[in-house]
Amino acid sequence: MFKRCSLRVGSFLPRFLAVNTTRHLVTRQIMLQGTPKVSSRINIHKRFFADGSAGGYAIPDEVTQLPIEKYHTLADTALDDLTDRLEEISEKFPEQIPDVELSQGVLTLVIPEFGTYVINKQPPNKQIWLASPISGPNRYDYYQGEWVSLRDNTKLLDVLRDELQRALPDTELTL
Repeated sequence: MFKRCSLRVGSFLPRFLAVNTTRHLVTRQIMLQGTPKVSSRINIHKRFFADGSAGGYAIPDEVTQLPIEKYHTLADTALDDLTDRLEEISEKFPEQIPDVELSQGVLTLVIPEFGTYVINKQPPNKQIWLASPISGPNRYDYYQGEWVSLRDNTKLLDVLRDELQRALPDTELTL
């Protein structure tokens, strides 16, 4: 569960690096070297997903400071609204989109031509994840009023609309 290593980096000597993979936290405890006056210990906590989901770019404060209660409200509302819209489309085109189901924060959408989509909440990361048979997996953070991927700046609803448009080429879709 924990890995330890020692590295010398510039004037800092990292004494201990603990990686807790089950909670996606990295704790780095660094002892400052140099002047005898500085003997304090610095603890830096970082979420793994933040580095990975943004491709190494800085995560906006709006994303990192989102309260968990607000995340649940926003994510539940987004999934409920999306389910309603997808069910309307499914009723109009039952052969192309035969199944839409939301259960315990997991939305599944079956399109026989492509496969099964899974859209679900990820509360530890405060994200919505999309597993698409066309575009693959992606993670969406709530940013500036929309669910946006910090990896490629795509919007969840735009990706779904574009991919559903392939199954229903003669129909104008809005999500």
